[in-house]
Amino acid sequence: MKISIKPPQNKKPVFSRPAFLLVGMMRSGSNFLERQLNLLPDLRCHGELFNQAFIGFSHHNQGKLASYTRDNPEQRNADEEAFIGQVDQACDRPIIGLRLFLDHSNLMTARLLYDPNVKKVVLSRNLLEAYISLETARETGVWLTTEVAKAPPKPVKVDINKLVTFSLRQSLYYNDVQTVLHQTGQSYLQIDYNEIKSLGKLNEIARFVGSAHQFTTVSEPIQKQNPGSLEERIADFPKLVDELKRRQLARWFR
Repeated sequence: MKISIKPPQNKKPVFSRPAFLLVGMMRSGSNFLERQLNLLPDLRCHGELFNQAFIGFSHHNQGKLASYTRDNPEQRNADEEAFIGQVDQACDRPIIGLRLFLDHSNLMTARLLYDPNVKKVVLSRNLLEAYISLETARETGVWLTTEVAKAPPKPVKVDINKLVTFSLRQSLYYNDVQTVLHQTGQSYLQIDYNEIKSLGKLNEIARFVGSAHQFTTVSEPIQKQNPGSLEERIADFPKLVDELKRRQLARWFR
């Protein structure tokens, strides 16, 4: 199968220590999972280290590492190898992780995905739910908070073409990721958004990435900001369903 993520020329292991990826997309629960995993004493999970617009350090690093700052990705981009080497060297725990999304560095996406020394946890979510959550966050400006929402957000008016474009791009990305992992014989752990607050699943992830510790409770302060069903959160929901059926795309959003 033809895919867009090509094997890297540099096959040197990316990290000098046990490492893992949280492969996901926006609103797939990766922020919650990053913070939860950082409660384990032998693991440090960063955010989107290779986002084009910023450097997603773990919140424990206060957004800084040596001469790198969150809002100045240019220095990282100039020498990604040196950057990830410093992140690795500065890590305060024996296991290191990061989040990897679509549109992150092409070079490091290939390096990390083809590196069998880096364990992969693939986070998935219903595409319609992810899109509505993303649009709600954009409209309200609330991306992450420890406070319970004071009121349900206004229903989102869905642009069907934008929804299809978003879903197609994400589907192709996940297909490419899983194809690479299958072709290279790497095992990976697939986790759905609805499972990430399960104590059993969290401990399964902890074991998979190599932690010697287990969770006894789920105690993450991040609060859900989009309560309610999809029917309540989408303006003119029946019309959207009819349009998806007309385009034979309803299966994407079940």
